Amino acid sequence: MKINPSNKELFTDSGTFLKRLHCPVSVMWKDMMENGSNTRACSHCDKTIYDTEHLSDDKIEHLLVKDPQACLKVGLNQDNVKIVH
Repeated sequence: MKINPSNKELFTDSGTFLKRLHCPVSVMWKDMMENGSNTRACSHCDKTIYDTEHLSDDKIEHLLVKDPQACLKVGLNQDNVKIVH
């Protein structure tokens, strides 16, 4: 997975655009309640947030096909993330 931190656009390793990351409330991951092994619940917007650290590009792409509005947590230091500009 690739991310451009300046515009927060997320791509697969092959360059397919996945999503522009945006959280209008900017809730910290540690402040959310766990609701699964790699998910948390946001109390501000009542959505499930998916941690992408252990997800493949295919799994993220499949998740976003099913729910284009899905919220994702992407850390710039994740092993599966490459920073692009």
